[in-house]
Order: sequence, then C-alpha cells, then structure tokens
Amino acid sequence: MKKLIILTLVAIFMFGTAQTIGAKSNKTIVGEWKFNSPSAPYGYDKGSIIISEKDGNLAGEIKFADGYKMDLKKVNFEENTFTCSLYVDYELVEIKAEIKGTKMSGNANSSGGKMPFTADKTK
Repeated sequence: MKKLIILTLVAIFMFGTAQTIGAKSNKTIVGEWKFNSPSAPYGYDKGSIIISEKDGNLAGEIKFADGYKMDLKKVNFEENTFTCSLYVDYELVEIKAEIKGTKMSGNANSSGGKMPFTADKTK
C-alpha cells in the first residue's frame, strides 16, 4: 500500500512538471508578431500574427495591414517550431516557422508556392 501511494505521488509530480514545462514554452510564442512577406501578394504582405492561449490551447489570428483579420487553425508550438494554417480566398495556406528569441522566420505554403516571411515579436 505504501508503494502504491509513493508511486501515485511520483506520477502526480511528473504530470505537474510536464504541465509547467508546456506552459513555459507557450509563453515564447504568445503575443503579437509583426510580419513581412515581400513575395506575398499585395495586401497580404504585411501585418500581425496574434497568438493567444485559451484553456491551455493556442489560438490566433492574422491581422493584415489594412485591418482585415483571419482566424488561424491548428495552432501549434513545439521545440521552437510554430505551425498553423488558415484559409485565404478559400485556399488552404500552411505556415511553418522557427522561433529564435523574438524573431520568427519561415514559409507560408500554398498552391502558388512558398512565400518566405519574417516576423518580430512586439513588446
């Protein structure tokens, strides 16, 4: 019985530690990121990626320079890699980027090809 109690306490501790590690990693991505993608079509080439955390899950939206907003789908952040997708003019665009400190760089992939982008986290 004593071993069962100790095993249960160890399992609870490990689960709590895993939750804390996940929460810390999300803090890296949560916030507003100003992006620039020179090869994207006009109107979609500048704006902000806004990432938030709701009930332990990541969510977000893209706000283009003209104020138009789109919700992000499948928002994920693991091992300094940010991924998500969105529909632009009824077409799926998949985003994958690497985070280094307050800098993000990656590609938006659509049927038109890869569009590289960079982003800086705002304060």
